[in-house]
Amino acid sequence: MTRAPLPLMSLALAVVAVAAGCGGSRSTTPAASEQQHGALAFAQCMRSNGVPSYPDPNGSGDLVKETPQQLGVGSPVLQTAQRACNHLLPNRGGGPTQAVLQESWSDFRSFARCMRRHGVANWPDPTRYPQHPERPTFALQSSGIDLSSPQVTTRIHECVPLLHGNNPQRLGEGGS
Repeated sequence: MTRAPLPLMSLALAVVAVAAGCGGSRSTTPAASEQQHGALAFAQCMRSNGVPSYPDPNGSGDLVKETPQQLGVGSPVLQTAQRACNHLLPNRGGGPTQAVLQESWSDFRSFARCMRRHGVANWPDPTRYPQHPERPTFALQSSGIDLSSPQVTTRIHECVPLLHGNNPQRLGEGGS
């Protein structure tokens, strides 16, 4: 069995991870900007409500998932601060907003069309991710697509910028 070069294999695996709904950076669309602004306001609120070491979101606007012990507070303090601050997050902290989900479905459809246009004729349209049916994924197992194929990894490299504004170099670093 021949293997794709490591960066391309990483890229292919990262696309699958993004397609499965477990990663990728956010785009700079209004929906993503709203997410980033809300996450920063949430972090500031957490600090002013008894969790002084609560960190700012990362560059993609994602909040950290730390335990009360890691943040240096007790669980009741953390829960009280979260209740006080959840209103600052889009969708009240319950996951991505409808706008972000609609953008994801649109991006995944565009990615699938791009892959087919670039010669991967059996690339499937997005389907619902079983664990989170509101999120898109690609059912690649039943399509017979070989992610280690140089042709497929090259096409992924060409089309991946369509997924949430990602660029191939960033995905190659392994963001899931």
